[in-house]
Amino acid sequence: MGRKAKKESFGFDADNSNKNVSGRVAYGTAKPKKWSKNHNTSSEPQPSIIRKQIDPETTKYFSEIANLFESGGVDLEERPVICGNALEEARGKEFELATDYYISHYLQTLLEGCDVDHLCDFLRGSAKVFPLISMDRSGSHVAETALKSLAMHLQDDEAYSVIEETLTNICKVIVASPVDMMCNCYGSHVFRSLLCLCGGVPLDSPIFHRAKPSTILAERLNLSTSSAHGNNSSHLQGGFPGLLKFLVSGMLKCSEEDLETLLVDQYSSLTALNLLAGHDQELLQIIPILLGCRKENSTEGNFIEMGTVGDIVESMKETAYSHLMEVILAVSPESLYDEMFTKIFRKSLFELSSHHCGNFVVQALVSHARDREQVCAIRLHLSQLSPAVLTSHLMNA
Repeated sequence: MGRKAKKESFGFDADNSNKNVSGRVAYGTAKPKKWSKNHNTSSEPQPSIIRKQIDPETTKYFSEIANLFESGGVDLEERPVICGNALEEARGKEFELATDYYISHYLQTLLEGCDVDHLCDFLRGSAKVFPLISMDRSGSHVAETALKSLAMHLQDDEAYSVIEETLTNICKVIVASPVDMMCNCYGSHVFRSLLCLCGGVPLDSPIFHRAKPSTILAERLNLSTSSAHGNNSSHLQGGFPGLLKFLVSGMLKCSEEDLETLLVDQYSSLTALNLLAGHDQELLQIIPILLGCRKENSTEGNFIEMGTVGDIVESMKETAYSHLMEVILAVSPESLYDEMFTKIFRKSLFELSSHHCGNFVVQALVSHARDREQVCAIRLHLSQLSPAVLTSHLMNA
């Protein structure tokens, strides 16, 4: 039943910044015909930037600022002013400073202590290289700290507009070429934090983690027609819903090759669909694309092309894609869920339930079933399993 992907180190001593698709762990014994190719991560890669050497005077300046804070020689009232002045010295050098092992630590302290105007000035100044900062071992911590500080300033209603403007600048740069950042072991974490911030949920939210099917089922013992996915709409209260949809749609506007890469990459953030739960119109446009169906003008009952079903089933034997399919089942509008159940799962339930990745998808299928008839149909199709195994599947789901 276990299928945890290989854990990577995200600390300062790790050196996985160049890992993307080639670094993923795929546990499926049967490879998808279409989605298992190791493509390059992006047809339009981020432009390379030569990192300039930081001059000794700048290094000394930031070291002295750090020593001042560490010695406790800064009053609480003076802190924002000193942090703001120091960040002004970083103007034009954001990339070099954020990716320096030592100075990046100092920058985090400054970004935590400055006012919202200086924070946004720093982010606007680094917007064009924000993806590159995020994909760096040290820079990713600076980017995460900046986003967390923005989230704290959102408590001030007057700061909303300047924060929105700042995030808009960053999002426009990211969606121009999102794949590199999404498939990077550091950048993907920053990307998720950005999605959470735009979605109005805490940046440390467990929304990207799979809930236990038994927990979901416990909340739905009466199998009511109002599925659990609808209860998540409150996630979008606050935040920047427009920017969230802009980011998610940008993620899916990449080339077909890049999308195939994202679907099976262990770092990609396609599980951001959780943040769109309850927004059926957007989901009906997004989910068919993730299922490999790019047919224009799809109608209810005709979202899924039968020619893609075999590829979808094989892909569910991949670790990353099976996680994604669990989220898809959780948030799918009822009409799309019914179509997936009929076209994809009816004839593949036994095959998937016998696979160490696919069986989790079957559990999710039961957990998010829309009515009792679907649960009975699942039980019927799994009747080939031994009673003990079948009971275990249904109890876990």
